Amino acid sequence: MKDGKFHIPPTPVVALTLLAVGLGASTLTLGLALLGIGSLAFLVSDATDSGIMATIIGAAQLVVGVAALVLAFGFWFQRSWAWGLGLVVFGLSLIVSAASIAAGATIGSVAVLIAVALLVLWYLYQPRVKALYGH
Repeated sequence: MKDGKFHIPPTPVVALTLLAVGLGASTLTLGLALLGIGSLAFLVSDATDSGIMATIIGAAQLVVGVAALVLAFGFWFQRSWAWGLGLVVFGLSLIVSAASIAAGATIGSVAVLIAVALLVLWYLYQPRVKALYGH
């Protein structure tokens, strides 16, 4: 709030923040679900390999989710570090999504995450957006 008026940030800032929050929430949820599935798989003697893979990918999803929520803060307050962290977080999201597919997930189950990550990576390189974050 400045001079008693609410300041509305530029549209790219709002868009990036909302996408980072969405990525954070969805990957945290997916990570927790995979950790739960991994834990259950350990109870079934034949599913030990599946349990290990679900646990590893679930932990990776949790890391991406927490980083995305930190990124949302940086995007909203237009911190200069947010631009670089955005590249890292959305790049990691692509890698984790690819690993999920390699581990047996369907493309449809991670298609939205892949599409959002590609869109944000492209968007971050737009001159106007780079300028908002001092790059």
